[in-house]
Amino acid sequence: MKKLIISAFAIFAAVGANAQKSDATLNSVTETYTLKPDGSIDYDYSKSITYNTPFAFNSLFGETFIVYNPDFQTLKINECYTTQSDGTRIDAPANAFNEVLPSAAANSAAYNGLREMVVTHTGLETGATANLSYTIKGSADGTPTLDIDRIIPTPGADIKEYKIVVNLPEGSAPLKWNIEGGKVTPVVKGNTYTWTFRNIAPAPGDPYSPANHSGTLRLTATTAGSLAENLQPFTVETFDDCVLPGVVSDTMSVAEKVAAVQKFMRTRIATGNVTPDLTGYHLRQCADVIAAAYGTPAEKAAAMAKILRGEGVNAQMVVVFPKETGAKSIRNISRYLVIADGKLYDPNGTGEYNAALRADRDVIYDLGGTEINVKPVYVKVDCSATINLSADSVAVKEESCSIDGIDESISIKAGEITKRAPYMVYTIASPTKGVDSWGMQSLPSERKNQFEIPYPIDETCAYMINLDGVASSTKDKSEKVENAAGSVELKIMNNGKSVSIVRHIKLKKSVYSPAEYADVRALLLKWKSPEFRSIILK
Repeated sequence: MKKLIISAFAIFAAVGANAQKSDATLNSVTETYTLKPDGSIDYDYSKSITYNTPFAFNSLFGETFIVYNPDFQTLKINECYTTQSDGTRIDAPANAFNEVLPSAAANSAAYNGLREMVVTHTGLETGATANLSYTIKGSADGTPTLDIDRIIPTPGADIKEYKIVVNLPEGSAPLKWNIEGGKVTPVVKGNTYTWTFRNIAPAPGDPYSPANHSGTLRLTATTAGSLAENLQPFTVETFDDCVLPGVVSDTMSVAEKVAAVQKFMRTRIATGNVTPDLTGYHLRQCADVIAAAYGTPAEKAAAMAKILRGEGVNAQMVVVFPKETGAKSIRNISRYLVIADGKLYDPNGTGEYNAALRADRDVIYDLGGTEINVKPVYVKVDCSATINLSADSVAVKEESCSIDGIDESISIKAGEITKRAPYMVYTIASPTKGVDSWGMQSLPSERKNQFEIPYPIDETCAYMINLDGVASSTKDKSEKVENAAGSVELKIMNNGKSVSIVRHIKLKKSVYSPAEYADVRALLLKWKSPEFRSIILK
């Protein structure tokens, strides 16, 4: 009997362990960057991955995609084979390697020379291990600096060991590097830097994770001596004539010129996702971007700035980085903007770019490496509405809404009546801006990475509901929740022929750690609750 009990516990333990297993396991990954004295960069990559589930090889890791630029890079596959669970080795056949055009270059003739090698791993099954090794050799006219921006955790796969090696030539200045979300330091031997990451859980994929990947294990590094040196390729001025006949005229004000050029860039120039490292950090000339009706984010910003300069507007491209990124380089730029007449604009946006909404998370630099100071904003919403309510109709009698920190309109609608004989339920409407407009539907009880909301906010909504021919069956009630993340206060009060609903929420910051998540979740769930959004009438 004792043996049977032990066996049962062993079975349950095995089932539990298997349930927690990731779809795949990266047994080892090694990336080696070698900067040569002539400025060329070689890149060596190898990996060994074991498939734990059919989903891993059917959907996640059945193929490897290698994107490169043949103009200054040469790809060589060194080794590719699969070891099945019974030990059988299957070498990848010739038709397992197929070159295609990267999807990011599909709409641009200028980048149709880019290549993506699709490596199809063969002989896959649960328990099989695929091995791949390749080298990309660079030429001296490739990227001018060696830059790395690598997020280590991988969706769907745990990692046993991930190694990144950087080899610099003799006489090189020390490598600038930074680790976010961890404390791994490199082993430095001469001019070789080696980082080794071990036992990394799969990327959690929690909803509403920070756009900047803050809190995630990430290595950034650069050989550039300064940010200005790294951004130097973007400062090369071209002398092509770049004008927009019929779009901008001399009679326009500066604001009108900026609006006209921004609209043209947004509506007439398609945006591609070819990354700067694949272009050798080179930007196509403004006239070429306009003629092709296609540009990368950097090219569109540079073109917009140049067009405006030609129209007499003081305009320059500027770049945005995640604030916590220590080793800043072109590779980790998160957004390209234009500063024109002292105001910021997104070439793909409308009107001014409100950098203050993300100033607690982003930092902006001009191409000379000088920071453009932007003060973070704390958004404040104040709305009040007087609602006339009868058995058959609901209408807004008076409404007053304001929003500070965002240059957008805000309003409140009348709300809705639902009849459930012999009662009716009136539900208030949310303002068009504020917490409800974020649409946060999924708030799981736990999370492993940081939680991000659009911006810190202090929101108050007050409703006075005048009753005509109906009476409230809802009792007075109030509730307040206050914690380290902020506060929520909700009230419903009967006043004879009227009912008032007052709602207030305050969220102190935009990004919360996993340890802080429970507090902000409690506030958001209380705010989202229907309990203080409706009244019952008869």
